[in-house]
Amino acid sequence: MVSSVKPFQLMMGKIVGIALVGFVQLAIWGLMLVFILLGAGMLFGVSMAEAQQASLSTQMGGVSGAMDPAALASAGEAGELLVTLFNLPFIEMGVLFVLYFIGGYLLYASFFAAVGASVNEQEDSSQFVMPVVLIMIFGLYAAMGSVNNTNGPLAFWASMFPLTSPIVMMVRVPFSVPLWQEILSLVLLYATALAFVWFSARIYRVGILMYGKKPSVKEMIKWLRYK
Repeated sequence: MVSSVKPFQLMMGKIVGIALVGFVQLAIWGLMLVFILLGAGMLFGVSMAEAQQASLSTQMGGVSGAMDPAALASAGEAGELLVTLFNLPFIEMGVLFVLYFIGGYLLYASFFAAVGASVNEQEDSSQFVMPVVLIMIFGLYAAMGSVNNTNGPLAFWASMFPLTSPIVMMVRVPFSVPLWQEILSLVLLYATALAFVWFSARIYRVGILMYGKKPSVKEMIKWLRYK
């Protein structure tokens, strides 16, 4: 296969193929979530349009167009939870989720593809994978720590850092993030992802031919310089 296909095409084919599988799975989950929310809304007598009107009326200081207080009271805490969920910016969240998923996936998938092509044993990959895994774990903890203060220093810088922004920014989006921060975060993410793809492709083309040789960080840096 290597003799008939360029290494970069082979790497990107694997990355894109797995990405399409991920998109299908996410689409199924998304549809299931929509049906669950709509079904729960019908069960408790809460519709998305009414919930949005109630929120808008509350923000404007009026009561016209708001939901019937008796109906909301009868729904209880579940009804209040549905109203809160229906008022989330689903369109903005959906668009940003797709963009961050693509950028984050390209970044991490290209890195792991290069590592996978460079090593023959799983034990040999730990020296390359562990630092990135630790950064991902930090991103999860940063996201949890950002819930209580979505505009704090931790939330801001973690949502700008490309290796953690796909996780942390999605925690901030429901709480109204300034547009310039979203754009800057995406620019940094995609610029880093493209750089990772380029570097990984150069490592991948050499790594798949180095069967039986245990690589080191120094050796992989040399591979980047090969013409």
